[in-house]
Amino acid sequence: MSATLADLKILALDCQATGANPVRGHLLEMGWIQTSASLDRIADKSAGQTYLIRLPAEAAIPRAVQRITGISEENLKAAVSSKIVWENLLASAGQAVSGLPGAACPVVIHFARYETPFLQKLHRENGPAGPFPFQILCTHEIAVRLLPDIPRRGIRAIAGYYGHSMPELKRSADHAAATAFIWQSLVRLLNTNCGISKLDQLIDWLAATRPPGRSTRAYPMNPRLRQQLPDKPGIYRMLRAGGNLLYIGKAKSLKQRVNSYFRPKAPHAEHILEMLTQARGLDVTPTGSALEAALLESDEIKRHSPPYNIALRRRQRRLAFCTKDLARHAAVAHDDYPVGPLPAGQIIEALAALGLWLRDRVRIDGDRHNCLAYSLLTVPAEYAPEIDCLKQGFEIFRQHHRRRLQHQTPLRFLTGLGAKLWQEKLAAAALAETDEKKQGNQDDLDAQLEDSGGRQTWTPEAVCTAIESMIRHSAHLIRRARWICLLSESSLAWSSAEQTGQTKNLMVFENGAVIHRGEVKAAVKIQPPPGYANSFRARQNNVDLITYDRMRVVTTELRRILSEGRYIELRLGPKVTLGRRKLTKALRWI
Repeated sequence: MSATLADLKILALDCQATGANPVRGHLLEMGWIQTSASLDRIADKSAGQTYLIRLPAEAAIPRAVQRITGISEENLKAAVSSKIVWENLLASAGQAVSGLPGAACPVVIHFARYETPFLQKLHRENGPAGPFPFQILCTHEIAVRLLPDIPRRGIRAIAGYYGHSMPELKRSADHAAATAFIWQSLVRLLNTNCGISKLDQLIDWLAATRPPGRSTRAYPMNPRLRQQLPDKPGIYRMLRAGGNLLYIGKAKSLKQRVNSYFRPKAPHAEHILEMLTQARGLDVTPTGSALEAALLESDEIKRHSPPYNIALRRRQRRLAFCTKDLARHAAVAHDDYPVGPLPAGQIIEALAALGLWLRDRVRIDGDRHNCLAYSLLTVPAEYAPEIDCLKQGFEIFRQHHRRRLQHQTPLRFLTGLGAKLWQEKLAAAALAETDEKKQGNQDDLDAQLEDSGGRQTWTPEAVCTAIESMIRHSAHLIRRARWICLLSESSLAWSSAEQTGQTKNLMVFENGAVIHRGEVKAAVKIQPPPGYANSFRARQNNVDLITYDRMRVVTTELRRILSEGRYIELRLGPKVTLGRRKLTKALRWI
């Protein structure tokens, strides 16, 4: 008597590759786990086998693949040949079907359309005489029939739907373990909902049925959890089954914001739909104001690093300080490194390239891989212009700004030209907004004004524009750094929409942290912040990544309060107070 699906020994398998199919790429990694759905506890990734696969001599790992897998050329020094991987896979398959001579081993894959062509190619290369040794079962094909209305059915979404969490990087061992978990959950559902308990029944069912069309989105979260939320500011936490944190968000109204996710056909980004497929629990923390909610959200995201909070997570981000000639940077501000704090990474590399170019009057030579020039353009070398176009573009830039180049220090050149270019952008934005109102054009203004960069068609003029764009952005970050340092020692008063005019909110910052929050009478005079006398250098070194993002959040909320026409007052010292008019003017430059 054949085994039931629950008792069936299977290999849960996953592959990572450099391209979408064997014509466009090569296998990079393969992993599998031998298991069965009847096990009380599905084996984790440590129980399986995983291999990095040696690439052909002419092949490389694309940048995007390195980013999503974390696999580098250095890692591949430990790689083995695809032939060895295939032989080990066949050995595992033989163990799974031992006692059943000639039987094809059931191999369970999520979205098998990706892996199957690679497995078939390995078979042609290493065992063409015999039949294909695997019976491929796709958990995605099963899920689209059993769960047609959930928002997303990718491996991360389905695994999370059943309470299984996965690391961010796409690695074969983790995906094979998740596939085994999904298989166990779907086997139970097949038996309960469809009466399918044998392999031949499953194969016939898959062949005879088509995935039903989605009628409406069905979310796993119990609607009662969100329908009873307060109509107050606060933060909300989306939770996976078992309580794992998925996402932290802020809201002016918890009730309105959380319920907005679940409106029919609500437009959401792909990662939000994936998150909503997994969210079964909800936890909220009401706050006294939307600003307090925004600050609490930022701090909690840093503390917990939820997988679906992309923008404010700590990850590998860090801050840096530059020399006045921009050519060098350090982690701490002092006399030799007074410029910052600035986000480390691409912009710091661009500033260093600009500093060296200005300081040493470096000429663009004939080297196609002139790293200084490509750093200045903030594009990878493979997307950069040809050398002649590059040289002509730098010459156009030099001619446009000859006077500044001749008479100004690198820092003065950057901030002065950056301010001029920013002013031109503001003027262009105002003109475009006027035209938009006249024409009823709803296109995204920022998308129209920002340079395309990256994979663009390069001309000498485009090279010049890319350099100017980098300078404008860098100068903006320097102004923002100064603003953040000022804001880190401040007293902020503002009115909320629900306040009657008799009271106002007060928040006091010291070293970038909130040391006081509450309501005061509207007539109360706001006192200077306790740290107003702190030197600028001390403020710079008090700004860590958490403080930097916290002050950015405050700045965003200041813009919102101003846009709503409410009372606001920011006190930076005994003699420095910014009201609505001065704040509006200052924030145009931040």
